[in-house]
Formats: sequence, C-alpha cells, structure tokens
Amino acid sequence: MRKDCIQVEQRLGEQLRILLVEKGLLDADFPITKKDKQLFFPLQRSIAAEELSVLVQKIGPLVLVQKDITPTERKPPDLVTALEEKLPADLVESIPHSLDIIGTIAIVELDPKLTPYETEIGDAIREVNSRVVTVFAKEGGVEGMYRVRPLRLITGKDQSTTVHTEYGIKLAVDVAQTYFSPRLGTEHDRVTQLIEAQEVIIDMFTGVGPFALLAAKRQPVTVYAIDVNEQAIQCLKKSLTLNRLAGEIVPLIGDARKIIEDQLEKKANRVIMNLPHNAFDYLDVAATAISPSGGIIHFYGITTETRSLETLCEEVIVALGNFGRKATISGSRIVRPFAPHEFQVVIDLQVTPENTTRVT
Repeated sequence: MRKDCIQVEQRLGEQLRILLVEKGLLDADFPITKKDKQLFFPLQRSIAAEELSVLVQKIGPLVLVQKDITPTERKPPDLVTALEEKLPADLVESIPHSLDIIGTIAIVELDPKLTPYETEIGDAIREVNSRVVTVFAKEGGVEGMYRVRPLRLITGKDQSTTVHTEYGIKLAVDVAQTYFSPRLGTEHDRVTQLIEAQEVIIDMFTGVGPFALLAAKRQPVTVYAIDVNEQAIQCLKKSLTLNRLAGEIVPLIGDARKIIEDQLEKKANRVIMNLPHNAFDYLDVAATAISPSGGIIHFYGITTETRSLETLCEEVIVALGNFGRKATISGSRIVRPFAPHEFQVVIDLQVTPENTTRVT
C-alpha cells in the first residue's frame, strides 16, 4: 500500500517519533521501516508544508516521501473478538473466557455445543496467544493416582511435552502424563518466599516439581521431591538440567508414605502436601517426617458446603495431635475454586517440638 511517510536519518528517529505521536501524526497501523540508515515514519494523514517546516526546525533534515508499506497485522485482543464473526450468534456466549497455557500448549474446556467449531476455536486461541502451538480440549476431570486429565487435540502440533516458565524457573511438563496447574503459580511463589537457607524440605507429592525447583532456586536448601508417577520425576530431572539452582533437589519415585518411613523420618524442617483430595490420609506420615525440633507443614485440602475451612482446620489439628505432634495454624486461605461448590485450600501449620510421649 502506498503511504505518505517522513524520511529521516536513523540518529534522529526517536526525536521524530515522539514528536509525531504528540501531534497525532504517526499511523500506528503501519510499521516504521528502515533502509540504509534511514527511517520511514508512516503518517496518519497528508501533512501541510507549514507543518513539515515546523518539524524540520525542531528535528533537522526531513523528507516527505511515498513508500509501499504493508499494514501491521493486528491480533484480536481476546477470544470472543476473534470468534464472534465465525460462530453462530447464539453460541458466542458459550465461548470460554479462560484457559490454561502451559509453555507452548493451551488447554481449554469447551461447552459440548461448541464441539462442531472446535478447530476454529483452537485456531483462534493460537491467533490470540502467539506463543501457543498446540491446543487440547479437556475430555474429563483430573483422575487416578497420577492426577492426569484426558485430553483431545483440536489444533496444532500433536505434542504433549513443553517447557513452562514460572517465576524464573523452567519446568519440563508432559500435559498428557503428568499433573501441573499454572493456576497454582502464585501459591508456589508464596510458599517458597517463606523458605529460609539450609532448610530440609520434603515435597510429598511433587508432580513435575514446581515447589521444589522454585525453593531450590531461591535458597541453598535440600528438597526431597517425591512422586509416584515416574513420568513426573523424569520431567523434574529434565528441569534440573534447565535451571541453575542454589540448593539441591533429590528426586524420588514411589509412594510418599513408604519413602518417608524408610528414609526420611524426622528429617524435615518443612513438608509440602499438595494432594488436596488425599492429603488428610497422609498426615500421620507428615507428622513423622517433621524434625523433633518442630517445623512447618503446608497442607492442601478441599472444602465444600458441608466441610468449611474452619472445620478442616480443626480436623487437621486434632489429627496431628493424635499422631503425637501439636501444631498451631499460622495461616489458612482459599487457593482457588476447584469444582462447583468446592475449593482448594491451604493450611499453614507450625508444628511444635516433639512430645516425649506419643499416642499409639
């Protein structure tokens, strides 16, 4: 497209750009181009000789030229905008307003009514999010001991592995074979901000290791990162090659109960229990993992309409007491909605030094 432009030496370019923006003359729909140390600034409209003369006085030598320029390609600001002309009007309100982006992979939950248009939706997700190369649709909920979710490819490269960046760490993830939620990034950050140098940490259900990696990046600590899913531990081991860490991570494959009972009793200053639906069943072994001098447990659970956060806090304190460890609650909060009428919550527990007598 032929476009009126102002040509200027490269060294004067920034001064001219600022002035053109101030006067509303720069056309942001077209790129500023460069050739042989000359810059060409596209104009919104024709410029009068008097206006050009004022610019010359302020900037220096300028030339008014016409140049063939291709408009800058503008991506739509959101998924609804990208799709509103591609879907029937009665389906626009069903377009998802959120999705999970893990590295180069997007995972979206689609209303069944949108299934005939899933390819268009996947392509639009890639258009709006330029780094995404693969889009999967959820086929069900997180299930099984590995906490994986069935997925269906709807567009892009058929590849479930990626590298996700979170708070400066790189995480190798296989979305089809391991558990990872980018929605927990703030919680990973919060917990690891509390960790001090030289701590021994047991991450009982590490998954691909976001807590472990961020803790070891920030502090010279030792983290025993446990998971029953071999693929998750393989991802963690790959991540160890992608990051420079201040501390040490010891990846361990197997059931957290057996590993702690066999190797890690009374070793931890801090235990992380991110297995919301089943963590309560492991409180006894978490109690045995904490050092006799005391420590901290980050307990993740699920609350419902019939089991409030306050109720869960009371249950956890009583259970720890039954396992011979007294604790106080230093904090508790809702982490995120988990399902209709369900919330994932965290309870931070300060475990006091061990009693000399234990309840059997």
